[in-house]
Amino acid sequence: MALLIVIPRNSHGALVNLLARVAGHDWERSAQLHVFAIHDECEASDADEVFQYCQAHQIRDVLVPGRIHLKEQRLSDADYTVRRASSVKNLLHGDGLTKHLAELKLDWRSKLLERARHFAHGTIDSDMVDRWLKQFERLGNHRTVGEHLLQLLDVPTTTELGDCICAGSQFFDSDLVVGFNGDKWGKSWSVISNLIRKRCASAELFPISEAFDASQYPKVLRLVEDGLFSGTETCSVFDSLRGIRPPGRNKVAKLTDPSLLSRVPTQLHFGAICDFGERVVRRYMALNRLPNVQVSTGAAVRKFRVLVAPRPEVSASLLDLSDAEFQEHLYQQSVPYAFQSDKGWPDERSRQRAMRFCQQVGAQLWDRFIRRKFGDTFDANRWPPGRVERCGLGMDGLGLAFAFPHSVPRATLPVFWAEGEVTIDGARLNWTPLFPNFDK
Repeated sequence: MALLIVIPRNSHGALVNLLARVAGHDWERSAQLHVFAIHDECEASDADEVFQYCQAHQIRDVLVPGRIHLKEQRLSDADYTVRRASSVKNLLHGDGLTKHLAELKLDWRSKLLERARHFAHGTIDSDMVDRWLKQFERLGNHRTVGEHLLQLLDVPTTTELGDCICAGSQFFDSDLVVGFNGDKWGKSWSVISNLIRKRCASAELFPISEAFDASQYPKVLRLVEDGLFSGTETCSVFDSLRGIRPPGRNKVAKLTDPSLLSRVPTQLHFGAICDFGERVVRRYMALNRLPNVQVSTGAAVRKFRVLVAPRPEVSASLLDLSDAEFQEHLYQQSVPYAFQSDKGWPDERSRQRAMRFCQQVGAQLWDRFIRRKFGDTFDANRWPPGRVERCGLGMDGLGLAFAFPHSVPRATLPVFWAEGEVTIDGARLNWTPLFPNFDK
């Protein structure tokens, strides 16, 4: 639905600012909310202009504050729904706007709960949201940071995820072979394989290692995973296929014939792609002479752009850089997704303050997460303080505010999914995530 809010011109600015807090920072980008300024002393022409605006924008609901008269009966007779606010003062300084938008589910909290409903591993309700936000308050009056992050949070439906993976590709070929990461590390394989089976009944599905053996010409091989974010997982899978991973750290079984990697035309398909990870994977394929392996980036794929800073000059080709040098090259271009300047933060000071807070909390959560994950095999050399600090904003500092219906990527801010004791400026609490049970 779409709602038009009528407001006197001298209160227009105040309403716009309030909408940014109640409806969300990006309310103007949607077609759901419109503001129409009339004369401070209502004139006869205002009603006609409201009619014209509603007709032009296909609006059927009009919110009119008390003491403003716009020939409401004419609006009702024309089948518009007229909603009366008690007064301009109540709308702007009381709970009027919040109440009306909540009733119509046009406030940011209602939109968040609708998105969170797609998450399959538990119900995220209003009480849970409040408990999560209260932690931001207890650690130093940062509630507005949490509220803004919730407005940025994206959780696609399972259907949308299927569209992201399959739409616009040749997923309906009769000679299609699909490979997926079905080992103990590939937690999303059952969801993804079911999506493929429903949409591509003729496809043959195999774990990745077996898929290469099954995809001899003229069959088409597509390797499918839910997301490509830092690129670490995908490169580790290919290292495992080649048999060069350290003992005990293989993601999938080694190929019986590793030369298949360079001989079988292969496409990598993901439901969501971050340009950081895409750049890492493309370099990996070039370094290892695998031009036959391509990353598919169809129009339906969820795309996240973090390489937004000017590219620094480098003296050598990117392929000549060491892995550490290349990683640093990407870091210099990266800005965490949720903290980019176009993500609706009120000003630069607010943006920087929010990012520092999330990194301080997130680094403590990340450190606990990796020590718990690796246990006795934890290697402090692989996780120096600088790397842990960067991962306080998600893997490699990507700073996403994103969850699949079935899982939460490590590239998403740890404040969303990690748990544990944190301390900020002397304030201490046991952080409880919005998405529970995902820091295992």
